[in-house]
Amino acid sequence: MVVKVILGILIGAGVGAVLGHFGKCSSGACPLTANPFRGAIYGAVMGALFTFSAGTGRTAPVELGEQPAPGEGLIHIASAEGFNQYIGQSTMPCLVDFYSDTCPPCRQLSPAIERLAGKYKGRAVICKINTDTAPQLASPYGISAIPAVLFFENGEEVQREIGLKPQEFYEKILNQMLK
Repeated sequence: MVVKVILGILIGAGVGAVLGHFGKCSSGACPLTANPFRGAIYGAVMGALFTFSAGTGRTAPVELGEQPAPGEGLIHIASAEGFNQYIGQSTMPCLVDFYSDTCPPCRQLSPAIERLAGKYKGRAVICKINTDTAPQLASPYGISAIPAVLFFENGEEVQREIGLKPQEFYEKILNQMLK
């Protein structure tokens, strides 16, 4: 990320300096085209802001071959085959987090989901589905708001929670399902 920010600043500064050199501002009050130095500073600030707003760029789904066995860690599902393999055919309770990388509450929930995968290792299947890269998996369940955490038993949805909730809330549901 630091490299991207530095690159954004350099590109912005370069574009700003060129515009400052070739731009025509008769009053001298224009921040971008008054002179090359002011153009470079203005461009660097705009480049940094643009780089920060561009996000992380993590949108590539994890391949099935890289996944742990069901119930042995956090599983990222990106296809209908993966959904069927990990949730549809599972005999263990399943927690599925529908999320997006661009959703702040989803990013807040992510560490709790990772901790749940470790805590319930061998007893429950904990999965994540990115609604940006796999919308075909969210639409059959009518996911219109995220984060959405769905609980499954024997491939069937048994409970749905929308919005950010504390880790203990999800633990309580999983514990009830394990009884």
